Amino acid sequence: MLPGAADVPPGWKAATSYRIEGSSGTDGFVAFGRKAYSAPDLNGHVGFGLRSFRSRSQAEADYGKWKRRTAGTQQAAAQIDGADTAFTAVYCLGRSYCSSSIQMRVGSVSAYVNINTDGPPAADPKVLNSVARAFVLRIHQAEQGQRPTAKAG
Repeated sequence: MLPGAADVPPGWKAATSYRIEGSSGTDGFVAFGRKAYSAPDLNGHVGFGLRSFRSRSQAEADYGKWKRRTAGTQQAAAQIDGADTAFTAVYCLGRSYCSSSIQMRVGSVSAYVNINTDGPPAADPKVLNSVARAFVLRIHQAEQGQRPTAKAG
């Protein structure tokens, strides 16, 4: 489900290798994965992450946990085509690290797309809309047993 180099906008370069994990006895997820890209057009690194659960209710609980965890940040509801629910969060840790993210739940998957910068404050999360929509479509494709082919850019 995580996008590859050909699935992100032109000019983005892999910043991390894929991190994929199997099930977790403590967090309840079936699979976890994340991948980041250097996005020169956005002056930061864009990360994609997801946690897949056995049930929708487990994904709802995980999504709620992320919403509570970021409750002290600048948050807003978001509408991403294909996502069951979504919100944005913007925050900075000191002057050297800022993040904007879109947290989403799609069926039994809790996912995010974020952009991290070394400062100034992180970009408006709306800059992530096109990649978030493509990511949601990739999740839907995988959940339907199809090969994820949706691309952003």
